[in-house]
Amino acid sequence: MRKLSLAFVLLSLFLVVGCGKNNSACGLGSACCTNNTCSSGTCSNGICQACGSAGQACCPGRSCDGGQVCNGGVCTACGGAGEACCAGSACGNGGCCVGDVCTSSGAACPTLGGTCSAGSCGGCGAGTQACCANQACTAAGVTCVGAQCASCGGAGQPCCDQNTCTASGLACDNNVCVQCGAPGQACCPGSSCSNGCCDGRSDTCVSACPGGSACTNGVCACGELGQGCCADNVCTATLGCDRTNHTCAACGGTGQPCCANATCTGAGLGCARDTSTCLTCGGLNQPCCANTTCTTAGLTCKNSVCR
Repeated sequence: MRKLSLAFVLLSLFLVVGCGKNNSACGLGSACCTNNTCSSGTCSNGICQACGSAGQACCPGRSCDGGQVCNGGVCTACGGAGEACCAGSACGNGGCCVGDVCTSSGAACPTLGGTCSAGSCGGCGAGTQACCANQACTAAGVTCVGAQCASCGGAGQPCCDQNTCTASGLACDNNVCVQCGAPGQACCPGSSCSNGCCDGRSDTCVSACPGGSACTNGVCACGELGQGCCADNVCTATLGCDRTNHTCAACGGTGQPCCANATCTGAGLGCARDTSTCLTCGGLNQPCCANTTCTTAGLTCKNSVCR
């Protein structure tokens, strides 16, 4: 009996310690680990689920399989006329990315005017050209700097749309694409580090988590009030991620971070996708209100914005 009890204790210790190291219990179909991470797939509504394919949740770092883009947290087809723009604002066959939606070459560019050709809307929006109205650039791999469309996404270059970088091993930090993954460097997309652990509060890779907190699936303890945000800016259900300091805070009110599933609790508020902040909704170029509605006549909700 004593040998059996000792074996049981050793097995229990192995399971507890092992879960903290390899997180086999946080695989597909299982509950997420305590910091909302998974050893495979992505954490959605507290369960580790498959990700990346069409119609599935986006994987950590807003990544999807080829030919898909993360749109509102779901992987959707991209690049074709009427589809969402692919990473780096890319559209196929010389199309133009206007309002995060691809316009086919030869068609009129909505709201901007001009005819789409090789990513340009009638003389604006492509590399080295002037920015279009509302500081819009419509070609792949460029963003508006000053009044001109300039290359984005490479090391030392400005970040592309939705704070993304196009080259591997880079992360968007203060709107500049910088090297990521090593201790002292920014965490790579998906809160990942090639060496060490990602501290969500500073969005920096560290060799040891602050205060001796646990490192689970490469991420320091996170998700609770005042803690760093977990992967993909996730906090517990009643909190939102303040992206200015990557800290979990009260959510849903005017100027506060959006709550889970990009929702706001205040009347007349919608979640601004680029900043994940609750702002006045329903008007032109404002975030969509609840149930993807707009309050101004003639406007429809496209990619979470009233246009």
